[in-house]
Amino acid sequence: MSTDRTTPPPATLEQLLQRGDVWRGHSQYFISQDAVDTGYPPLNSALLNNGWPLSSLIEICQPSAGHGDWLLTAPCAQHLLQKQPHGYIVLLNPPALPFSQGMLFSGIPLEQLVVVQITAKNDFIASFVELARASSCALLMAWQPKQALTYTELRKCQLATADGSGVYLLFRHNRQRLESSPASLRLTTQLNSQHLQVHILKQRGQLRPGSAAIDLPLPDYAQTYKPHRQLEDTPTSPNVANDQVFAPYQPRRNVLALRINRGRPLKVKRSAG
Repeated sequence: MSTDRTTPPPATLEQLLQRGDVWRGHSQYFISQDAVDTGYPPLNSALLNNGWPLSSLIEICQPSAGHGDWLLTAPCAQHLLQKQPHGYIVLLNPPALPFSQGMLFSGIPLEQLVVVQITAKNDFIASFVELARASSCALLMAWQPKQALTYTELRKCQLATADGSGVYLLFRHNRQRLESSPASLRLTTQLNSQHLQVHILKQRGQLRPGSAAIDLPLPDYAQTYKPHRQLEDTPTSPNVANDQVFAPYQPRRNVLALRINRGRPLKVKRSAG
């Protein structure tokens, strides 16, 4: 008994080019996608979609945690919450708890901020995948756990972002910048006293990423605060280069430095209330 099996015709070249996993070199028609304003015109102009790409994995490599995380993402967070009033900003495995006054000063409502602490790498990947697919997650900021993610694990995260509609950022150490990654956009950040320096390592649709660094000016309020340790007569060397700018966001200790008549600093812990 013979059965007639109809063989589907082979795909045409035009059909193949319409696939999302096929890239046509310098052509930008096929890599066009929705994006959200970064809040920095110089950075927007350097990105192919004039903003942070949506539904994509964005990898940010830093010398250490806290090199302009919130300075880079706060404007984007505001735009996303305006478009999605009932959405959430989710922090996955952050290096420190966010400073509530700093969040409010940046225009981020605390009731729309969710913190998820994960230690095991498998739990981190599972959490990232579920959060990326959640429609209520407008912005996901994830910090890689101590165990570095492999290419296969990064691929799982990247595939999950394609099912979502938000902005998905993964912060990693600078030493991972030389490793292969499936992320659609990869960049490094370096914070100094005057600028937040951004360098694009890779972005999908661009054969040769720009070699010139992008200097993003710091807001005025970020240059007026001194770190807590510099309030004393003999400040110690900061362990993190951006203490001066990051102090209003994540104070290192919940301690006030006061001055008494003899010039000796008196440290008083803040009350829990």
